Amino acid sequence: MLLISVTAMRAAGNLPFSELADAGLAKTEKALPGDKVRDLRAFLDCLHIGQLSPLQDLNDMGRIDPELLPSFEAAFLGRHLIRFGYRDAKGRHITREVEPQAMLILPPLWYLVGWDPMRDDFRHFRLDRINNPEAVPDISFRRKHVPFEDDVCPYIELQM
Repeated sequence: MLLISVTAMRAAGNLPFSELADAGLAKTEKALPGDKVRDLRAFLDCLHIGQLSPLQDLNDMGRIDPELLPSFEAAFLGRHLIRFGYRDAKGRHITREVEPQAMLILPPLWYLVGWDPMRDDFRHFRLDRINNPEAVPDISFRRKHVPFEDDVCPYIELQM
């Protein structure tokens, strides 16, 4: 969770003490077993950062369910389909199943970018609208290249 928090701080770009978070992150990473560090880095390879459009309406922004992280971690690392409840922009509640391809941070919003096999296309889901996520371990997939806009960069580029 610390890794993702530091990523969010980097994405915002204007938070005080972000350099202290980097130092704390480096110490934490040294204390973790090698397999955990490998898993965290694999998860971060799926993370992309961009800028939110000033036209985006944030009035309906909700809280992100803390239960998302373990399900997302299992789905991303195992390359398993993820199933979840979703409240769309019109307030309708639906169930979705997608192949998790990337996480997109457009501060303050976070998105799951998934390949929807039923629609044969990528879909973006706001994390604050997702509930009851579960990795589907018996269904796996291959990663796809996600075509992001030019102003979106991978997390790795922010470290350089």
